[in-house]
Amino acid sequence: MRAWELRQGDCVELMRALPENSIDAIVTDPPYGLSPDGKARTWDDIEDGKARGGFMGKGWDAAVPGVTWARECYRVLKPGGAIVAFGGQRTIHRLTVSLEDGGFQIRELFGWLNWQGFPKSLDASKALDAHHGAEREVVGRKTYAGGHIQNSTEAGRAMVPGGSGMRAAVDSRTVTAPATEDARTWEGFGTALKPCLEPAIIARKPLIGTVAENLLEWGTGALNIDGCRYAYGDDAWPGPQEGYGRSPLRANGTRSTRRTADEWGMSSGGGEHAHALGRWPANVYATPKASRSEREAGCEGLAPKRREDVTGREEGSAGQQRARSGMTRTGDIRNHHNTVKPVRLMRWLCVLVGCQPGSLILDPFAGSGTTGIAALRAGFRFLGMEREPEYVEIARARIRGDSPLFNQERSVLDASP
Repeated sequence: MRAWELRQGDCVELMRALPENSIDAIVTDPPYGLSPDGKARTWDDIEDGKARGGFMGKGWDAAVPGVTWARECYRVLKPGGAIVAFGGQRTIHRLTVSLEDGGFQIRELFGWLNWQGFPKSLDASKALDAHHGAEREVVGRKTYAGGHIQNSTEAGRAMVPGGSGMRAAVDSRTVTAPATEDARTWEGFGTALKPCLEPAIIARKPLIGTVAENLLEWGTGALNIDGCRYAYGDDAWPGPQEGYGRSPLRANGTRSTRRTADEWGMSSGGGEHAHALGRWPANVYATPKASRSEREAGCEGLAPKRREDVTGREEGSAGQQRARSGMTRTGDIRNHHNTVKPVRLMRWLCVLVGCQPGSLILDPFAGSGTTGIAALRAGFRFLGMEREPEYVEIARARIRGDSPLFNQERSVLDASP
C-alpha cells in the first residue's frame, strides 16, 4: 500500500502543524488571482480577508497566495527541496514575488502548452459600432466543427455526447458587416491572444553546503533529468521531431522552410550524441487538458451537479452550448472542480522534483486530487491539503478509484518511504 493523506482546512494553518524540514517537494496549482478589476492581489493584500471574483465566480480563486503562505512552504520543505507552483499569465508575477520574499530561489519558468484555450477577446469593430449605436447587418453564418475539445476526437473535430453516441461539436455564428467607418477601420482587431500556455514557477529552498553535501544529508537538491527525458517522438516535446527529413514539394516547386531536428542542432534519435532515454527535459511540456473521462474517473458514486451550477452560465447560453476543453458542457458533472490539470503533466513534474522513490510530496491546494494520483503513480508518498470539503470528497474518490494500491488513507508522516 502506498501512503497518502488528505487534510481539510486552510493550508497555512495546516502547514503550521507540520514539522520543519519534513517535505521533500511541493507540486501545486494555487489560485490564480483573477479579480474583477484585473489587478493581481495576494492573500496578504486583502483587508477583510474575503477575496471577490475569481475564475467562474469562485472566491477562492480571486487572489494568489502571499508571502505568509510562501514562508510556511519554505519552513516545511527540506533544504534543497523544490516547489512547482502554477499561476495565471497576468498574475504569476505576484506569486513569484511571494516565493522570493518567502526565502526561495527562483530557478525556472516552466510552461504547460495546450492548444485548447478559448480566446477571451473583444471584437474591436463590433465594440465601435456599439459605441456609435449602429446596428450591424447580418450577411451570413459561419459554421465550423470543434477545435476546443480534446480527446475522443479526430484532428480538428471535437466530439460531444449526442443521441445514441458521439457527434461532432458544431458551432454556428452569425456574420455581420461593419456599420460605421470606424468599425471598418478596426475590422479584424481584438484585445487578446488565444491562451495556449499556463506558466509555473520552479523555486528551491537554498542548499546547506554544496549540492553533494545537501543530497547526502537531506536527499534533496537535484532534478531527475533522466526520469523526465522526452522519448524520441513523444508529443510532450513541442519542438522538431526525428524523421522529418525534407519537406514535400509545394505546388509552386518550393519546399517548406521548417527545419528538421538535425538542422536545429538537435539529435533526432540517432548519432553519437543521442541519449538512449531521449532528449534532455526542457521548461515546456505539451499535453492536452484533462478529458472528461479522466476528470470523472473514480467519482461514479458521487452526486452529480448540473452543468449550469458548475460553470456559472445559464442553460442554453453560448458558454454552455459551445464545446470547450477540460470541462465538457454537456450532462451533469461529478468532478466539478474548475481547474483540473492532466495527470500526465503532474506526474512528469512530480518525477522531476520528487528525487527518490518514497519521497513525500505536498500539494497545499489539492483540489480534486490530480497531484495525489500523479505522485502515487510515480511511487511517492502524498499529503494533500484542501479548504473546500466538497473538493476533498472528490479528491478522495479519485485517488481511491485510481488503483487498489491507493484505497487506504493513512498518515504519511508516520509512514516510512
